Order: sequence, then structure tokens, then C-alpha cells
Amino acid sequence: MKRNKGITIVMTSMLAVTISMPTFSASAQTDTTPSTVSTVSSTETTTPVKADQLTAEQQKRLVSVAGFDNVKQFTGFYANLRRAVAKGNKEAVAQRISYPLVINSSTKKRSILNASQFVTEYNTIMTAKVKKALANQRMDELFIRDMGVMIGDGELWIAPVNNKPGIYAINQ
Repeated sequence: MKRNKGITIVMTSMLAVTISMPTFSASAQTDTTPSTVSTVSSTETTTPVKADQLTAEQQKRLVSVAGFDNVKQFTGFYANLRRAVAKGNKEAVAQRISYPLVINSSTKKRSILNASQFVTEYNTIMTAKVKKALANQRMDELFIRDMGVMIGDGELWIAPVNNKPGIYAINQ
């Protein structure tokens, strides 16, 4: 097969595009070799990033932006919260709330004033959507800002209140 002189542009390690002059025909080739996710800085060598772990930037932001004392303060809280919700342990979840808890639904905004009220209303507060957001949230995809840590698409917000981490808002 005769080939025209062309330009090969490598888009990623998985895709190469060839543009042949003068006919401008393009063909795509896919590399089927496995690839690893890696991070590179100008002073570091390539290092693999483990999935579902906080990135170095997220760890920094938990303390400097969201206001946690340290990374373990958040990660320990978060692991215990996920475990309590997965087991349906209402009392353990209630201990991880910063009261008054703000509940936003499509029809109204209300407050949960204490753990007793939270446990009583647990099934209407911790909807399937909220539980799914928590269960499916990857650590390496957490959104961290000055208002705390967002779970899912904002279904849960966690921040340190009086130096203690807690859920302060739930958006159903």
C-alpha cells in the first residue's frame, strides 16, 4: 500500500490520528496495551495514582480550605459515616450530624434540631438518593471548598463545626 507523506498527531497513549496530505484522509488507530494513571510534575518522576484515595491536592485542601485539623480527622469520620449508613445504624449516623441539620428538598427547607428528631425521621431524611450518593462517592473525586466537602452532587455536605466534623446539610 502506497502512503502519502503525512503528519501523525498523538492525542493520547491510546489514540493516534494520521492526516495524509493532500487528500486529508484521516484514520484512527487504537492501542490496546494497558495504561496506568499517573501524575507528573517537573521535579518528580511518574508515579501511579491509586484509585479511590485522596490526592495530595485534596489532602492539602481539607486542611487549608475546608478547615479540618488534619486529613485523618476527615477520613476517619467519612469511613465511619459510610459504614454506619450502610449498616442502617441510625444512632451512629445521628452522632455524625452537626445540629441543627438543614434538609433541603424540592418542596421545602427544614431543620432537624437534635439526634432524637434525626433518628425518628431517619427514613425520610436518608433517602435512597442520599444513601446512593454516599455509597458511590469516590475519595479521589471529592469536591472540597471553603464550605466543606460535598458528597455526590451536593446530597451531603460535611465540614468541621466547633472543631468536630459533621454533616451540616442534606439536599434531597
